[in-house]
Amino acid sequence: MEDQPPVRRALEMKFRLAGYRVLTANDGEVALRLIYAHRPDAVVSDLTMPKLDGRKLCEITDALKPSRPFLTVVTSGRITADEHEWVGRMQDVVLVAKPYSLAGLLETVDTYLGLSAPPCAAAAAPAPGATL
Repeated sequence: MEDQPPVRRALEMKFRLAGYRVLTANDGEVALRLIYAHRPDAVVSDLTMPKLDGRKLCEITDALKPSRPFLTVVTSGRITADEHEWVGRMQDVVLVAKPYSLAGLLETVDTYLGLSAPPCAAAAAPAPGATL
């Protein structure tokens, strides 16, 4: 979930090349509908998003995680003590500071899903059906 098209496209390409099925959203409401409809294995979301921000998205989807855990990676250019506090109350949420590396985000998701970091993205694909 990223409202800036070039960043959203870069994330999409990085994860597709690593073998993930990728769904994209340019605002929080679209992302929430995709999460309910597709039950992803991981979500990458900017904290500041139109219509429904990353924090609210986490608060809503946290209720889904006891029965169907998934990782939520929240990115932000300005991380405050308040962000650390609310993220600490959420299940399976990681806060990542911008600027970040695409390889680092991929490694975070791979690690959560129990995949080892391959020497190159084409060497090892995620489990069948892994959706981001």
